[in-house]
Amino acid sequence: MVRIKDIAERAGVSATTVSNVIHHKAGKVSPELVEKIERIIREMNYVPSLSARMLANESSGILGVAVGYPERSLHLPLEDPFVASLIGHLEHAIRELGYYMMLLTKRSMEEILQESRAWNFDGLIAFGFSQEEFEALREAFDKPIVTIDSYFDRRYPRVCNVGTDDFDGGYQIGRFLLNRGHRDILFVADNDLGVDHLRWEGFRKAMAEAGLEHLDDMRLMVPWDYEPRLRRYDELLGLLRRQTALFFCSDYNAVEAMNHLRRRGVDIPGELSVAGFDDIVYARTCWPPLTTVHQPVDKKAALAVEMLGRMLRGERVDGPEPKVSVHVVERQSVCAR
Repeated sequence: MVRIKDIAERAGVSATTVSNVIHHKAGKVSPELVEKIERIIREMNYVPSLSARMLANESSGILGVAVGYPERSLHLPLEDPFVASLIGHLEHAIRELGYYMMLLTKRSMEEILQESRAWNFDGLIAFGFSQEEFEALREAFDKPIVTIDSYFDRRYPRVCNVGTDDFDGGYQIGRFLLNRGHRDILFVADNDLGVDHLRWEGFRKAMAEAGLEHLDDMRLMVPWDYEPRLRRYDELLGLLRRQTALFFCSDYNAVEAMNHLRRRGVDIPGELSVAGFDDIVYARTCWPPLTTVHQPVDKKAALAVEMLGRMLRGERVDGPEPKVSVHVVERQSVCAR
């Protein structure tokens, strides 16, 4: 096992100097010497001890990522390709920042609170929580927190939200469908909270600008759970077939519905066009490939970690809420009318 002493001997410096470079306390060390020590660390494949880092910095060196989405009847949160992709990009960005990531998926709120305290996270990234749940988390965890896609009142210091321009995404896909001649369109979602609400508001604005009436009748709410949701599609099959297009608030639900409706004899896109939101891997691999709103998950994750890193350095993050922009990706699931 490579020791700090071994690196110091090879670099011709004291063990204290090497330790300061490893623990980012090298303010009095020249940049040239820092570069030399870091090169030797890489060459010798030195792996720092987490416990030693905790003692040296009075911190854990760990950033928590807490996922608050409940389990669906069909899958766990991490089986959702959007959640899995976001977590993968978060892990990469956290590692680049020089921290370790610990993932907490929601079994109970009390477990998340206990683990956050027990592991002494230096900071936390959280998404999928209700306002009540987040308030409980904030009261128990007083270090910097970045939320993702959490559109509720945040009355606490050292809290920042990173989001997507969901309103504009809903507006863009609405305009896209209108420009391809669609007028009988349903917006389909399994809730009216947060991002889904903003996507509906953007879509509704596009429909209003086109002069369409009875806009509230263009929104269809379906159950959260898998089997009740499919039963609802069967119950409303006549209504769905009277439309020319469906816009789903997520790609996951869009692909699921496409498969189900095709099994019921619906021709997609010849009879019914389908669009989604997120641009998950399923959107590119299903048939027909799904027209969707692309949100850059990699940029969102990097932005969340950047904001957390700024707060960890003591910087203020006041100002407009940072958001990533979106754009429509046209594929074969939508045809012109």
